[in-house]
Amino acid sequence: MLKLIIADDEKWVRTAIKSIIGFDDPEFSLVSEASNGIEALELCRQHKPDILITDIKMPGLNGLELISELARTLPDVRIVVISGYNDFDYARTAMRYGVKDYLLKPVDENELHQVLNRIKNEIIEREEQKHESESKQKQYENALPVISEAFLNKLVSRNAMTSENIRNESQKYGIDLSGDSFTVCVTSPDTSLREGEDQGAYDYYRILVKRSMKRFAGAVTFPYENDRSMLVSIIRGKSPGERIKRAHDICSRILRKKLGISISCGISAEAHSPGMLQNLFPDAAAALDARFWKGPGTAAFHTPGCLSEDPKLSLDQDTLNKIILNIKLSNLQTALSFIESVSDSLKASPAPNYKPALVMEFFWQFIQSVITILNIQLPFIHQESVVSGRHPYDRIREIRFCSDLEDYVKELLRRIYDFYHDKNPVDNANIIENAKRVIENNFAGDISLEQVARHVHLSPAYLSELFKKQTGMSFIDYKTIVRIENAKKLLSDPSVTISEVSAKVGYSDPKYFSKLFKKITGKTVYVFKKGHS
Repeated sequence: MLKLIIADDEKWVRTAIKSIIGFDDPEFSLVSEASNGIEALELCRQHKPDILITDIKMPGLNGLELISELARTLPDVRIVVISGYNDFDYARTAMRYGVKDYLLKPVDENELHQVLNRIKNEIIEREEQKHESESKQKQYENALPVISEAFLNKLVSRNAMTSENIRNESQKYGIDLSGDSFTVCVTSPDTSLREGEDQGAYDYYRILVKRSMKRFAGAVTFPYENDRSMLVSIIRGKSPGERIKRAHDICSRILRKKLGISISCGISAEAHSPGMLQNLFPDAAAALDARFWKGPGTAAFHTPGCLSEDPKLSLDQDTLNKIILNIKLSNLQTALSFIESVSDSLKASPAPNYKPALVMEFFWQFIQSVITILNIQLPFIHQESVVSGRHPYDRIREIRFCSDLEDYVKELLRRIYDFYHDKNPVDNANIIENAKRVIENNFAGDISLEQVARHVHLSPAYLSELFKKQTGMSFIDYKTIVRIENAKKLLSDPSVTISEVSAKVGYSDPKYFSKLFKKITGKTVYVFKKGHS
């Protein structure tokens, strides 16, 4: 409903106008009427009408003065002038102040209705345009965070704009990228924290880092589009390292206390223009990779060549063959020791400089080689995927620390071992028989457990355990019995002395030989020799 005020010093004119309009139309409402210009002005200030119908010549404040004041203070009021003065100068002056129409007395009914309807349509159209504009503005404001994030992600990953264009464009989003020194910091949880899956924890982490980085480092922070758990901060100003580390330390303490998680960050070198941000981001991401070696809670600065992409890690075929053989022969520990030795050598280097992705790929290739050679690739991968819900390769690629990678690869190797032996049980009895033959053929020498283990391709520890399990006696006990049994045969020859027999069965000390002989046979060497000569 449009509000309307009529102003004229003659009552009969106001009555005539009201009669013409009728006010039966629900779209128009007469809120008041005035008999002079001063009264009309006050009523307009009070009611803020949509339309004012006014005379030109009125006491106190004439129509033109009223129109002039309303044009200054209430420009949204539509004014229709009705006057008995057919004076072009009045009309021209009135129109200059924005008067919608100028009608002469006596007012033509149809003409007045046409004017009011035109004004009504203009008001409706304007309101629709205003609503549409406000709606678009609201949509823009709602979308602004998303648009800003997209713009910032473009700057750090695929920027093709000049520094000047970047600064101009950033102003649209309320982002200050002025200055001549910029640093990029990349922050990431040390454990899996996914938007949507862990929404509450993710939001807490994101808001905390964003606020802390802004407060202590003056940074603008946003989620990286390819991994939204990774937060990218752009910092203006020289030497921001200490400010960044302070923000990181505070966030770390709070997150450990509130969520039980730790975070790491990588900090790039400085650049002198926002156009270099796309070069700073990969440097910061490379610095973040240092946590793979240093452990959780790392805050690392990027240095040129800090992580090599040169794939120097490669599988040693001889070592791989030995691992395969030991898996087949049930010697799991030897197979696992390969993982341990490689991991230890990598961690023991003065400055580990392999990109984590290279190390992950190396170990995955190792696992693939093992399962391919053992011909269990497809069933094993299927089983692992069903058990964990994820493909082993995907799990390896998500591991953040070298120690965790070592543990998982060893777990995979144990599963491979178990799977293989479920399908291919080892003939342990045959292995022990081979070991016995080695002992029996070499008992006179200083044959050791290690030497026998090499012959049967087992570790000494595993052979010792298996020997005991299969024979009921230790390796040493069996070797002793073999020697004593052969000594018995030699003692039956009267021409051979006890010292000679001792030496021939592997004992340099005849007294020690005699002691063992009595312990095993229950007889002294002399009694036995006398009875069998």
